[in-house]
Amino acid sequence: MLALLTLLVGVLGSLQYRWTREIGRAAAERRQAELQRAAHRFASALERELGRAGIAFFADLGPPPADRRAFLIERLEAWQERENAGLVSGLMLASRLDRGKVTLEEARRGDEAFHEIAWPEALRAIGERLADQAGEAGPGFPIRPGAVLEKPLGLVLPLFGASETHGSRAGRLRLSVDGLLVVRLDEDYLRERLLPRLAEVHFGPSGTTPFAVAILRRADRSVFYASEPEALWGDERDGDVELALPGRGRRPGSIPDAGPPEDGLPEPERPWLLVARHRGGSFEAAVASVERRNLATGFGVLALVAATALVLVASAQRAKRLARQQLEFVTGVTHELNTPLAAIRSAGQNLAAGIVTEPAQVRRYGDLIEKEGGRLTALVAQVLDFAGIESGSRAYAREPLSLTALVDDVLRDHRLVLEQSGIALEREIAADLPELCGDAAALRRMIANLLTNAAKFAAAGKWIGVRASARPDGRAVVLRVEDRGPGIPREERERVFEPFYRGPVAERNDAPGSGLGLSLVRHVVRAHGGSVRVEAGEGGGATLVVELPAPAGAPS
Repeated sequence: MLALLTLLVGVLGSLQYRWTREIGRAAAERRQAELQRAAHRFASALERELGRAGIAFFADLGPPPADRRAFLIERLEAWQERENAGLVSGLMLASRLDRGKVTLEEARRGDEAFHEIAWPEALRAIGERLADQAGEAGPGFPIRPGAVLEKPLGLVLPLFGASETHGSRAGRLRLSVDGLLVVRLDEDYLRERLLPRLAEVHFGPSGTTPFAVAILRRADRSVFYASEPEALWGDERDGDVELALPGRGRRPGSIPDAGPPEDGLPEPERPWLLVARHRGGSFEAAVASVERRNLATGFGVLALVAATALVLVASAQRAKRLARQQLEFVTGVTHELNTPLAAIRSAGQNLAAGIVTEPAQVRRYGDLIEKEGGRLTALVAQVLDFAGIESGSRAYAREPLSLTALVDDVLRDHRLVLEQSGIALEREIAADLPELCGDAAALRRMIANLLTNAAKFAAAGKWIGVRASARPDGRAVVLRVEDRGPGIPREERERVFEPFYRGPVAERNDAPGSGLGLSLVRHVVRAHGGSVRVEAGEGGGATLVVELPAPAGAPS
C-alpha cells in the first residue's frame, strides 16, 4: 500500500507540474493578447483626440492669408468651448508673403490677433524650405497632416494653395503648400488629464490594473508620462508591448495627405513610444511567479497527502506494536496472577484436607497465604491504577505529608522479602527534609514500585540504596533508589517509563512483571509536579532519581 501511494503521489506530481506549465503559458498568451488590444485601443483613442484638434484648425484653399488669420482666431475661440479645451494652448502660423519673406506668428488662448515671433530651432528647416519655394509653383511640401512635433509640442498642418502648372499641362491648377500651421498642445494637460484618462479607460484604474503604462520619447526613451513611475525601474523601460505614437497613415476622417516626401527634408517622426508591461515586471516573470505559487501549493498538498500516508503507516505500526505489548501484558499479568493463586489454592487444599495438622506447619501455610495474597493484591491494585490513569478518572488527594514516613513505611513492608532474598538495604535520609503536599497512598505505591523494580535486578549486586535529601535551594525533595544490577543502557533510559515496555535485560533474565511499574511511577510523579529520570549508578547498576516540589514556605 505504501509503495502504491508513493507511485500515485509521484504520478500526480508529474501531471500537476506539466499541467501547471501549460496553464501558465496559456495565461501568458491570453494576457499578452489582452495587453496588445488595450495598447491599440489606447493609441487609436489618442489619435482620435489629436485628429479632432487637427480637423478643427485645418484651413482649406478658401481664405487668403489675411482672412486666414481671422479664420484661425475664430476657430481658436470656438475651441475653448469644447470639453477638451485645455488640449490646445495656441497656434503658430508660418506664411509665405508675396516678396518671398516667410514669417512666423503666434496666437495663444485669449489673443485676438497673431504676433510675429522668432523661428524656433525645430521649425527653422521648414521655414527655409518655404522660403526656397517663394515665387515658384513647387511640388507639395513633405509634411504629413497631423504629424506631431516634440519641440515645440504640437500638430503640424500644411496650408494648401493652388498654383498654375507649366509645360504640357499648362493652364491647370495643382495643390501646393504655401504655409504651415502648428497647433500647440498643452503638455501639462496631456500629462495630467488626457493621458491618465485614456490609460484608465483602456488599461483599467491605476490601483487595480495589473499593467503599467508609460509614454516614452523615442529620441532618448525618457519618460514623457507614466501611470506608475515606480514601475519603471531605473533604465529598464522595455515593455511587453511597444507601439509608436501617434499612428501613421490614413484614418477615417483624417486630413488628406500632402503627398510623398522629397529628398533633402526628413519627414517628422512619431515622437512617442507607448510602453505597457505587467506591473510586477515582464510577463515571463509574472507567469513564472504564478507558476511557482501554483506548484508550491500543489506540491504542498501532495506533500500533505504523502505525510498523511506516512502517518497512517506509522500509526498502523504503532497500533500493531501496542497490540503486541497488550498481548504480552495480558500474558504477563495472567502468569503473575496464576503464581499466587496456585500457591494459595495448594495451601488451602492441604489445610482443608487435614494434611497439615502441626501448629508450626499451619502457621507456615498461613504466612504463605498472606504473602501470596498481598502479592496478588498489589498486582490487582497496579492494574487498577493503570486503568484509572488511561481513562483519566484517577484523582489525587492533596495533604501535607512527610517523605521520611512514607519511605520508612515502604521499607518496613519490604524488609522481610529483601532479607529472604539476601539483598542488603542501605537507608540514608536527611533529617531536614521539607514537607510535601500530595496523595499519600499514590506516593507510597510509587516508592514501592521503585523498590520492587530495584529488587528484581539487584540480585547480582545484593544491594539496594535508598537516599533522600533536599535540593540546595529548598524547593524540592530528591529521592534516589540505587542498585548494583546490570544497569539500563542509555538508549533505553527513556523507554523504560513507557507502558508494557520490558527491556532486553528483563526479557533475557525472564524477570517477572507486567511492564507497568515504572510507567505508574512517572505518572504519579508528574501528577505531583515532579520529574523522574534514570542515571548510571556509581558502583554499576542503575539509579532512579525522583524530584518532588516542596510547597513554598514548607517547614524543614
